[in-house]
Amino acid sequence: MKVTLAQLRAFVAVSRARSFTRAAEVLEISQPSITTAIKQFEEVIGMKVFDRSTKTLRLTKASEMYLPSIERFLDELDMTLSDFKEISYGSQGNIAVAVVPSVATNVLPSAVKSFSATFPKIRISLRDDNSFGVRERVLNGEVDLGVAGRTTFSDDLDFEPLIRDPFGAVVHKTHVLAKEKGPIVWEELSGYPYISFAPDTGIRPILDMLANVPENVRSPWVEVSNIATVLSFLKTNLGIAALPRMSVNTIENDVVFRTLLNPPVFRELGLITRKGRTLSPAASNFVDHIKNTLRPVWDK
Repeated sequence: MKVTLAQLRAFVAVSRARSFTRAAEVLEISQPSITTAIKQFEEVIGMKVFDRSTKTLRLTKASEMYLPSIERFLDELDMTLSDFKEISYGSQGNIAVAVVPSVATNVLPSAVKSFSATFPKIRISLRDDNSFGVRERVLNGEVDLGVAGRTTFSDDLDFEPLIRDPFGAVVHKTHVLAKEKGPIVWEELSGYPYISFAPDTGIRPILDMLANVPENVRSPWVEVSNIATVLSFLKTNLGIAALPRMSVNTIENDVVFRTLLNPPVFRELGLITRKGRTLSPAASNFVDHIKNTLRPVWDK
C-alpha cells in the first residue's frame, strides 16, 4: 500500500481540529471514512500518529515533527492545482505576440489595458516587426500569434482579417499637396520625390500590384525599411509617401494625410496563427479580445 492524498488530508484535518468529528465536517466526509483513512495511514507508515483516549486526542512526537512538512506539501500542491485550473480556464499564463508597428502604437496599448483588467494574471510579451517578420516569428514558434498585413503566405499559417486600413498621401504640412483638404487621386502625386518602403516589407507589395500609378511611385527616389525612417524624411519635407492611415501620427510628425482614390487602396491587417497548432487558453482569450477590439474598425 501507498500513502494517499486522502490519508494525508485526513491526518492534517484531525491534527488541526483535534477531533475526528470536527475534521470529518471540515473535509465533508463521514466520521467512519476519516477514521478508516487514519487507520490506513498508520498501517502504511508503520506507527501511530495520534495518542487517543476517551476525552483527548494528541499528536505523537513523530506526528508533531512531520506535520509542518505535510502541511506545506499539501498547501503547495493545492496552490499548484489552483494554478493549473486558472491556466486551463485561460485566466493565467504567458502570451507572446508579434505585431506591426502601427498596431503596436495605435491599437494594442488600449487593447492590452482592457485585457489585463479582465485577466491580471496573464503576462504578455510583445514584439514589433514588419509583416514579413511577424509571419516568420509565428512560423518558427517564437510567438503564439501575430497581427500584421496579408503578405505572401505559407500553407502553415492561417490569416483572419481584422482591419481594413486605407492608404493616403502623406506630405509635410507646408507641402503644396497639404493646401487642399479631403481625398486625393494618385495622379496628383506625380512629379514629387517619392519615398517608398523596400520590397521585403508588407506595404510595398500592395502598391506594386497597382496599375495606372505615377512613374515616381513605381520608381521611388528613396527606399527604406521602417516607418520611422519614412516619417523622418517627411518631417523635413524631403518627399512624399503613400502610407496606411494607421501608420501615421499626423500630430506628432507635422504631416498631413489625404486619403488616396482612383483607385482606393487598403492594407488588410489580420490575425496570424500557426495552422494546426492549438493555442493555450490564455492565448485564445487574448485572440477573442483582439477580435472584439479590432473588428469594429473593419467597418469604418
